[in-house]
Amino acid sequence: MTSRKRPEVKFAPREVFEGILEYAVIPTFDLVVELPEDGGVVLVRRTIAPYQNKWALPGLRMFKPEGIDDVIARIAEDELGLDVDVDGKRFLGQYVGRFKTEHERQDLSTGYVVSASSIDIEINADHFSGYQTVKKWGEVPPATGAMYRYYLAKYFNHADDPSEEPAPR
Repeated sequence: MTSRKRPEVKFAPREVFEGILEYAVIPTFDLVVELPEDGGVVLVRRTIAPYQNKWALPGLRMFKPEGIDDVIARIAEDELGLDVDVDGKRFLGQYVGRFKTEHERQDLSTGYVVSASSIDIEINADHFSGYQTVKKWGEVPPATGAMYRYYLAKYFNHADDPSEEPAPR
């Protein structure tokens, strides 16, 4: 794993972010995190919108002045308490999520596959109520958000790729 110095990110105050949601597409990153020793990949149960109360992949939006490796490392650390190999990341695809929540929010999600250095997961309790691991497409819960089902179908080479399935509204 690569030790990285995290850039200091700039958070917009909530009222400013509300305006951004009204007029701009939000760049987000979602991760298929592979656990060592064939431990499967991590799904988290979201407590926040969008996809509240659904199974999801860990992900967050990108902030200034982060690069792609910075945001991937931050997501793994802040959402799962894990260190991941950003140098070995694999591009999985992109997905446009459109939501009825938060000013008709629209995200441009970029998905990556990364390998974790340990199985010692500590979920972000502010964002998730629990987690599980899956090792094949048939273990993906039906209550998994459309965007995450898209990435997981690609990851598991599932024949019924739901890439045209719209995000929940």
